[in-house]
Amino acid sequence: MHIKNDAKLAALLAASEARKRGERPAGDAKGWETRTIRHDKKAPAEISVQGGAAQLNLRILGMDTALRKTGWGIIDVHGKHWTAVDCGVIVNPQTVSLTDCMRHLNGAIKDLLTKYHPDAVAIEGGFYCKNARTAIVLGTARGAVLGVLAEAEVPVYEYAPRRAKQVVTGNGTATKEHVAKMVSNLLRIRVENLANDSTDALALAICHAAAVIDPTADLEKPL
Repeated sequence: MHIKNDAKLAALLAASEARKRGERPAGDAKGWETRTIRHDKKAPAEISVQGGAAQLNLRILGMDTALRKTGWGIIDVHGKHWTAVDCGVIVNPQTVSLTDCMRHLNGAIKDLLTKYHPDAVAIEGGFYCKNARTAIVLGTARGAVLGVLAEAEVPVYEYAPRRAKQVVTGNGTATKEHVAKMVSNLLRIRVENLANDSTDALALAICHAAAVIDPTADLEKPL
């Protein structure tokens, strides 16, 4: 599947316009582990966000990349309101070779783009690794993801882990458990059965949403 095909690009644009009309594009996900997002019945699925008054409709895909387990989470932004759409984890077993991991990761990202048609992607920025091999592996996974997104011409924004934690929890050194708890509060969803990789990805999407709707925020330039 080559997303850059004219027909596929036309479908992406059509889906974006459909969302603006309040419609949902059709699609069929496969190739990754998905967890159903359950909304808290005691609270609305959307929340008002303090900040700028920009009225926009935007779908953001957050990605916490890794070779063996890449978390993803999608939210919709409607003016000042955020809604959780879906999330999951792309899993590659330890027994699978590096090239097979990249092939699976590549295909899963393409499927995500085809099903959900995000308008922008928020990806975790690189961080310091003492182990050179670990840094190479993480860079390989990141490169596989960025390659697909570049081919699809989807704008990608990079946020440092500390900044995402700061936006979501108010603490740049927050634990994954604290991030998950705040993601649950902000999006009014149940996270007990969600992997930390997924809630980290949702946090990245929230981080970008907060920057987009706040005219005083320092919005990152797309990669």
